[in-house]
Amino acid sequence: MIELVTIGLPFCAFKIVTGLYLNQYWLIGLGAIDLIINVINFLSLGILKRRMLDACLLSYLVRLIKKPSIDSKSKWQDLGNSLDVLLSFTLVAFMIGGGAIKSIPEDQLAVWNLSVVLNVFGAGYSRLSGSIKNLIQPP
Repeated sequence: MIELVTIGLPFCAFKIVTGLYLNQYWLIGLGAIDLIINVINFLSLGILKRRMLDACLLSYLVRLIKKPSIDSKSKWQDLGNSLDVLLSFTLVAFMIGGGAIKSIPEDQLAVWNLSVVLNVFGAGYSRLSGSIKNLIQPP
């Protein structure tokens, strides 16, 4: 669940806020669809203890286009997730590097800043928990 709060939801915010700033409805739509996916997955993890959907629309679309076998499904999901990470980080780099941050309305900036904080925390937490897991597991 922490992954959804620290990665999934911030990535939705990056897409939506950037889409609003650039008047790019496709980006707003992508972020909104991903937000719905993340909320459904959050609820399903809380209730069913498993995700009901892919992590994002790009992950689903890659699998839809490729139609992988059950054996390679996770690899294609990972490709879609990786494309989503690349897109989200590219948007962050564009907004910060291009100086657009100072032009974002205050309410959107608050969402953006919270998303950055959660995302950075999530990266650190993920790295630390992976290291601890590697120490605990026998070789």
